[in-house]
Amino acid sequence: MANKLAIVICAHHKPWLMMSTLITTALQDYEEADVFVVLNKGDGERNLASYEEYRGLSAAGENNTQLSPYDDRVRHISVLNGRRVYYLEYENDHSLDSGVWYKFIRSGAWRDYEYTLFIGEGVLLARPTVLSSLLAFAKRKEIDFVSSGHEKRRIPRDVFLNYNSRSDAPVPLDRFHDRMIREAMAVFCRDPEFKAVFENWRSNFDTETQNHVPDVLARSEAGWNYRGRIQQLWGSPYAKTSIETTMPFRFIRYTPGMIDAFRSQVRMKLHSCCGEIREPATPRIFVNGQRQPVTSVTTTECELGVRYHRVSDPAWFGCTVPIFMSQRFLACLTDRLNSYEMYDVLDLPFSGTPLECIWGLMPSWLGFEKWFTDGIHRVRKHFTTYQREDYPPEMASYINRYYCGRICVGWDGDYMKIRSLRRDHRDLVTILPERYF
Repeated sequence: MANKLAIVICAHHKPWLMMSTLITTALQDYEEADVFVVLNKGDGERNLASYEEYRGLSAAGENNTQLSPYDDRVRHISVLNGRRVYYLEYENDHSLDSGVWYKFIRSGAWRDYEYTLFIGEGVLLARPTVLSSLLAFAKRKEIDFVSSGHEKRRIPRDVFLNYNSRSDAPVPLDRFHDRMIREAMAVFCRDPEFKAVFENWRSNFDTETQNHVPDVLARSEAGWNYRGRIQQLWGSPYAKTSIETTMPFRFIRYTPGMIDAFRSQVRMKLHSCCGEIREPATPRIFVNGQRQPVTSVTTTECELGVRYHRVSDPAWFGCTVPIFMSQRFLACLTDRLNSYEMYDVLDLPFSGTPLECIWGLMPSWLGFEKWFTDGIHRVRKHFTTYQREDYPPEMASYINRYYCGRICVGWDGDYMKIRSLRRDHRDLVTILPERYF
């Protein structure tokens, strides 16, 4: 009989991202998952014949800015003592996290599990019940595919196919990038059923982004805007001090995180009388950066405090590709990938861009329902200002808000630091390595 759940985590660089993911994994009420840590080694510049044209562009000074070097520090902090953790090593390439998922699928290791959750470093499981909720909801509703809704997006097909060369002065790399997007789509269009879904992807709408996460990030609109404005003006506390001019500005950058840490500490002491933090009866989400009630956008279902909603339009996909899939779904996908030799797509430069979008088309292609959840958040950019915020101070701030009263997290250089834990979570002291404390 298959085990219930495997969690596949792509680890590549920036220790604080992996630490944040493992902290929220260790805080889950479901502890029986097997964890596969995939060390995605290398800088992505593989010596493949299909990369020859890209290498020429790179030699001229044009590079894939999505690539970054591997940092071996992630291996030493990717530890969950007392849990079943397995380590795999893949060679990094232009397929990015999606490529890791395809390589794991090709290995067949998922066959030992009823469900597999794929997440990258920097993903926060935003409630302590996320894993148990996913399993319960999938069983109850017979669901096979759930994507993260933290950055749920749809793009007109015509825009997507020319996404990089739309500017007034595209460079050769932009045109090459878009050609690789079209070549990747052609690989999947070898299957007539995928081609039909692809051709049904419309262009008669504007690009839209929705952000579905727990509604605990700011009590008021003013508080949310205050955080965003500070980031815009003075950046992250993690940044170099060259942009600072006076001591007040230096202090202001720290205030949102200090408030979050203090609030979690206080809530920890008052837990016996105040209980857990609560979301509004009607949670709010962000639509193109503006907050509005989720009920004005979609109908949600709740399982153990985690919300889900179904989407039929194949154009919607989840950015950064955290995805929960059933064994049945993966078996069906594997059959198509093998039948039409679709793993060829992994050898294309810039394949990570189209693969992200293809995950959204996949349920319609294979005949499954597509669901999104608000329980997963890959911290990347501020939902309103689009300011980059996947730095240690901001990661700590998000954890302290999502787990307010359970844990207080800080940071020290490139590492996250757990400052205090509620009594019922003090087992993290033995689960996580000493580097976390």
